Amino acid sequence: MKQITKILLTEYQHFIRSPFKVVSLLLFMGAAIYGLQNGLTLYKQQQLEITAIKTKDLESIQKVEQWFKEGKVGPEDRPWVNITKPFWAVWYMPTTAVKAPSPMMPFSLGQSEQFGYYKKVTNWSTIFDGDLAEEIANPERLTVGTLDFSFVVIYLLPILIIVWLFNIGGLEKDLGFSRLIQVNQMSSSHWLLARFMFYFGLLIGILLLIMIPYAFTTRVFGQYTAQFFTLSLYLILYMLLWFAVFYAINYWGKGSSDQALKMVAVWIVFCILMPGAIHQSAALKYPVGYMTDFIDITREESEKLQQLPMKAQRKKLFESYPTLANTKQGKDTSINEEIMGYSSSALANQLMLSATSKIEAKQELKNQFIQNTYWMNPVSLFQNKINQMADTDYYAYQNYRKQIQQLINQKIEIILMASWNKDSITQGAYSTYLKTLSK
Repeated sequence: MKQITKILLTEYQHFIRSPFKVVSLLLFMGAAIYGLQNGLTLYKQQQLEITAIKTKDLESIQKVEQWFKEGKVGPEDRPWVNITKPFWAVWYMPTTAVKAPSPMMPFSLGQSEQFGYYKKVTNWSTIFDGDLAEEIANPERLTVGTLDFSFVVIYLLPILIIVWLFNIGGLEKDLGFSRLIQVNQMSSSHWLLARFMFYFGLLIGILLLIMIPYAFTTRVFGQYTAQFFTLSLYLILYMLLWFAVFYAINYWGKGSSDQALKMVAVWIVFCILMPGAIHQSAALKYPVGYMTDFIDITREESEKLQQLPMKAQRKKLFESYPTLANTKQGKDTSINEEIMGYSSSALANQLMLSATSKIEAKQELKNQFIQNTYWMNPVSLFQNKINQMADTDYYAYQNYRKQIQQLINQKIEIILMASWNKDSITQGAYSTYLKTLSK
């Protein structure tokens, strides 16, 4: 134990007397703090925007309620609006689907910069509308100054470790006195391991020192305590993986330059070549053209639907919503063109559901393909696990899309059932429907 303590103290002296190692640490800390600050800024911006949206929605609701109290049926500049009719009542129910940012967001932006986090939902909305479509990828964000903490840890942390470790054991081999290490009954492997332990412990301490203040700032400790400790565990395992690989390289290395070249080669293979090759293979095997699929449906299927006779549209409605047959209008064999017009969004929604299910199925196959390569692609594994802890991964946004679709379905069902039952919307019914949509 005394020998290990002595080695650790000696390594500490060696570290603080090595300007390039100290500077590399300061640069890494600067990048990590910058990434965390970017995440914190985005987290606060999203919180403020969501609060502003909720305030605006509440004001819109109060305006409609005032119309009911004053006996008005809509805004004076829109005489065709009648909020006592189900379609217009639902149209004037401000419903915004939001993906509230997780307090863990500062630790990984994930897909939060690629997809929208709020959406005004109407009965004509879809889960792949332009305001929710992919915008830009993280590497492109880097060119305009956006750098997140997970990128720093996943890609820059191994470079820091290389700077710290490349000459450990190699310098002694360069100078020709590596055999003198086996003194005081300590083998070269234990001596090398003890030196590695110093940097491993130092790195864990530095990361926790940087992360904990941001965790307190976003109030992680409480509901998200488990996620924070799980994230910390993943980071430790990720570091341990790199330290284990580099330990093997140094143990069997032939000198500092030999060790440095091998370390850099390993970083290039696992951080650049392997993830790039796998994602390129996935893109070629499972190409997903979101807008192409939607344009095809919008232009072709929707046009065909609109050209169908009213009777054919009515039949399709009954097939998708069989309960309509029990409504007042459903029992009437005559065609009510106004009600059929109000119901057209339901038919369009069925087409979109068919398209979105195919898109999601393709994406899931692509995800499964990538997940099956984790055994040889650990960088992507840890990147996705960190995103999962921060609630910014693919599945977090898939759940958000499901939330949007649920609101679309609810709005359409309200319009259908109230319209086909020929209900007149009152202020009480309006409030009841709002409560249904807010659940």
